[in-house]
Amino acid sequence: MNIEQIFEKRLDRNINGVVKAEQTDDASAWIELDEYVITRELEGHLRHFFESYVPATGPERIRMENKIGVWVSGFFGSGKSHFIKILSYLLSNRKVSHNGIERHAYSFFEDKIKDALFLADINKAVHHPTEVILFNIDSRANVDDKEDAILKVFLKVFNERVGYCADFPHIAHLERELAKRGQYDAFKTAFATITGSSWEKERDSYYFISDEMAEALSQATGQSVDASRQWVEQLDKNFPLDINNFCQWVKEWLDENGKNILFMVDEVGQFIGKDGKMMLKLQTITENLGVVCGARAWVIVTSQADIDAAIGGMSSRDGQDFSKIQGRFSTRLQLSSSNTSEVIQKRLLVKTDAAKPALAKVWQEKGDILRNQLAFDPTTAASLRSYSSEEEFVDNYPFVPWHYQILQKVFESIRTKGAAGKQLAMGERSQLEAFQTAAQQIAPQGLDSLVPFWRFYAAIESFLEPAVSRTITQACQNGILDEFDGNLLKTLFLIRYVNVLKSTPENLVTLSIDKIDADKVELSRRVEKSLNTLERLMLVARVEDKYVFLTNEEKEIENEIRNVEVDFSAINKKLASIIFDDILKNKKYRYPANKQDFDISRFLNGHPLDGAMLNDLVVKILTPKDPTYDFYDNDAACRPYTSEGDGCILIRLPADARTWTDIDLVVQTEKFLRDNAGQRPEQASLLSEKARENSVREKLLRVKLDSLIAEADVWAIGERLPKKSSTPSSIVDEACRYVIENTFAKLKMLRQFNGDIAREIHALLTVENDAELDLGELEESNPDAMREVESWVSMNIEYNKPVYLRDILNHFARRPYGWPEEEVKLLVARLARKGKFSFSQQNNNIERKQVWELFNNSRRHSELRLHKIRRHDESQIRKAAQTMAEIAQQPFSEREEPPLVEHIRQVFNDWKQELNVFKAKAEGGNNPGKDEIESGLRLLNSILSEKEDFALIEKVTSQANELLDFSEDREDLVDFYHKQFATWQKLGAALNGSFKSNRSALEKDAVAVKALGELENIWQMSEPYKHLNRITPLIEQVQSVNHLLVEQHRQHALERIDARIEESRQRLQEAHATSELQNSVLLPMQKARKRAEVSQSIPEILAEQQETMALQTDAEKKINQWIDELRKKQEAQLRAANEAKRAAESQQTYVVVEKPVIQPVPKKTHLVNVASEMRKATGGEVLETAEQVGKALDTLRTSLLAAIEAGDRIRLQ
Repeated sequence: MNIEQIFEKRLDRNINGVVKAEQTDDASAWIELDEYVITRELEGHLRHFFESYVPATGPERIRMENKIGVWVSGFFGSGKSHFIKILSYLLSNRKVSHNGIERHAYSFFEDKIKDALFLADINKAVHHPTEVILFNIDSRANVDDKEDAILKVFLKVFNERVGYCADFPHIAHLERELAKRGQYDAFKTAFATITGSSWEKERDSYYFISDEMAEALSQATGQSVDASRQWVEQLDKNFPLDINNFCQWVKEWLDENGKNILFMVDEVGQFIGKDGKMMLKLQTITENLGVVCGARAWVIVTSQADIDAAIGGMSSRDGQDFSKIQGRFSTRLQLSSSNTSEVIQKRLLVKTDAAKPALAKVWQEKGDILRNQLAFDPTTAASLRSYSSEEEFVDNYPFVPWHYQILQKVFESIRTKGAAGKQLAMGERSQLEAFQTAAQQIAPQGLDSLVPFWRFYAAIESFLEPAVSRTITQACQNGILDEFDGNLLKTLFLIRYVNVLKSTPENLVTLSIDKIDADKVELSRRVEKSLNTLERLMLVARVEDKYVFLTNEEKEIENEIRNVEVDFSAINKKLASIIFDDILKNKKYRYPANKQDFDISRFLNGHPLDGAMLNDLVVKILTPKDPTYDFYDNDAACRPYTSEGDGCILIRLPADARTWTDIDLVVQTEKFLRDNAGQRPEQASLLSEKARENSVREKLLRVKLDSLIAEADVWAIGERLPKKSSTPSSIVDEACRYVIENTFAKLKMLRQFNGDIAREIHALLTVENDAELDLGELEESNPDAMREVESWVSMNIEYNKPVYLRDILNHFARRPYGWPEEEVKLLVARLARKGKFSFSQQNNNIERKQVWELFNNSRRHSELRLHKIRRHDESQIRKAAQTMAEIAQQPFSEREEPPLVEHIRQVFNDWKQELNVFKAKAEGGNNPGKDEIESGLRLLNSILSEKEDFALIEKVTSQANELLDFSEDREDLVDFYHKQFATWQKLGAALNGSFKSNRSALEKDAVAVKALGELENIWQMSEPYKHLNRITPLIEQVQSVNHLLVEQHRQHALERIDARIEESRQRLQEAHATSELQNSVLLPMQKARKRAEVSQSIPEILAEQQETMALQTDAEKKINQWIDELRKKQEAQLRAANEAKRAAESQQTYVVVEKPVIQPVPKKTHLVNVASEMRKATGGEVLETAEQVGKALDTLRTSLLAAIEAGDRIRLQ
């Protein structure tokens, strides 16, 4: 027994899985009624509806004017359209026939509903006279209708149902008025007599029969023809379209016919969308129908349950408005998709009596295997049910219960993510059809088969956007993928946006199982191999622990990312950020024995991260990204490497291919996103998703690197260290401790202070009375350490090196000392107390008692300088002040060194700031004074760089001559950059702008040539200051000539361009060209003309003139191509006519063959290049004999005559 034989109903029968409001033929209606499955949920909804509606068929309806609205909502695929269509059949008691059998709709439900009282209610409603108007509002609305769109559709379908004109409501109004007067039949009779055609057939084209209408109206109503004509002409203007009138017309019809009327509107939610006016119209129509017509007119509508997902981007206010409308519908029916499986089982999967025991036996033998085979991994976000019992297996086979859940999510996700075309988005596909299609594919297989998930792809393939389906089709047909690869790709596409199931390898194996006894281990290997192939071909991408199908856009982005070139430094920087900043974090190591913090110099793949200066601790991490990685794979290489110089710590990470590939991808993605930030608004969501994926990839990479560091080999100062720790930070700490204890030789020279060290330093610096201090203890407590500090500081001061407290602390914190900062500060304080050093801050001497605040603030240690004090005498101060007065041209009256130095610094800093402004302007182009500015800045910086007052005055005195020379240069610079700079810029703009581009034309004018020469001479001067007043008049001379030349050339060019445009326009008219062809020909020429109109460059104007010549040639080619197409169409028409004639003659029958009307085809323009034709004839550029001349002319004549004989005209080139 195969799968096809186990079903009670044929698998290949038409099940009409798609329900359309407008499809009401008997065949479709029979299937829909006969196979309609009334689940428990649907029975409840039907019961609710009829409980609301049945009173409207009796006398109590007078109290129901506010209860005539029914709102049917549900998610995609929940059966809303089918539900209201079934209601329409029932309430109209539709009669349908099939194979000669006729049945009313009600009869189909006598077996489906077991509750006799409920059936009686339905019977009562069905047999009450009712007119049902079922329509899809989107398909019945006119595209142009915006205002009153809802009302117009309601009126349109109502008019159509009662026999009036549907498309033109004002014509229907005329018919309605005539009917009220009893003149409608007389009008139709008169019209038929006048026109020879029926009114119903001609009324949709009433614009063309207005005279006949007027005459018929005149005969029917007794009015004059003129009065009737005026009535016809004013019909659309006087038509009173509003909701009250519509409701009144419905009431009049109900009064006349004694029926109820139901307006059943499919997909109203999507049609209204976010349009507040439409929302209000629907609300008002429903309310007014209830008030005016009582409970005789009902409005039943369907809408998406998640309307925001259906139309997208609904604001909170839109949502509130939408909820208000729903509130006007007293009967609210919410359909869910929970009954999908029940419907599919009853309509498609019911088994034969013979199949049930066969399937039961399969379950009994292999039920445990199935539970294991069909289980998903723990990452699955929802409870996806497999088989739980024998009964469930028999009911669902060959499908699995989770197929219903996942496929529903697939339909929703493909639709909302825009992967499907409009047909799927508007409900043109159903899960029922998808299950039928999948089952048909495995129909010939035995009872050991299951439906792999990729089988559902065929059901939606034809409804996908071409770009999506093409991606899959091309991938499967390119010869690189085998069948399994292609099927896995289809599975990945289907679950691309399904959030209840991660596309992990384990889950993909479960989805791919097609046999009950499938070898899951082998299948896992096959899936892994296919995933690697698909990822390599960039058809899928690995994100976290899952694989994701790439759309064309995503694939293009992925391809762009992988082709992004990133240098080693960028990869190294990212690795460093993860390893050192995120994992190891600390830049210092605290030695436990003395609580001293040691700075660490960090290296990654040979590159320093903290500058070229090496600290006492050096940690070098080596990864496979380093070209030397393989060299350091043994002790013989690592021992000497880590013991060179002061030694270092080397951590060599293991080679894990995936990790080092991922770091490349992280950096490439970051660079791609950074380079394209704000550049691709149409791909903003895709780029945002890429950023999210990359963030996750980086987090996983961080976890992996953490474990790789824990596994790494570590060497320190020539020794491989044993692994005592398991965390990266502990591993580095152990290595640092080993280095310190084996390389800091003078660490033990310092004897630590046992008391309150901060209090001791404070006392040494601030206590005035030496008697209060035990000075005898100053050296005895730490004599060797004090001598080390005094010696180092004194040596640097003697060599004129500034020594700051920070320098001292840094020096003695490093190898070979490693002394704690507080201990070194105590030593400095003791030396200061003994009078060894004095202090200054920012070039200001400070007393010892003021130093404590700086000692106690680590951020200010670099401000506290130790040095010996030097001073100038009074005569030297006076001489320096006189020198500065001469240089700066202002009085310097200071007689003491500090205020004099302060005044000097103030003047020179002002000059420096001024020069920097001039420098910024000078660097922008060919500006004078650059050398003077640079030399001035160097001179001022050399003086201002002196931090000591003594040294600064020394330098001013020694460089007095240079300063005097610069003072003179400065006067010229100040005048130029403050007063004349704009004039100079004007000169540069003129010479490098239009004067440059039009130079060849300007050189023909003597006045312009002379003025240009003088301007260029000034422009090239290194010191043009004396000539700046001549620039403006010279520019004006050249500009007047330039303007005249430009306009002359422009006028000449525009005449040529206009002639070509006009000639092309005439040719297009002769050829009866379409507007598209006219635009493609004329628009480029018109654009060239516009450019020529505004350009100030003569070469550009001439280029545009030349461009139109080429464009005209292109235009002729396009027109010729158009003419060729016209000729081909006419030839095809003639051939068809001749073939029809021959066929008739061969059958010896007389058939009148209509001869096609052949429109004259314009001539093509044949372009003949005379020179080219001559060269073809002679084979060269030169004619030397009469014979060559004759041959050339014969060839040209032949070419020209051939074009003429072909019906073309000729343009010589």
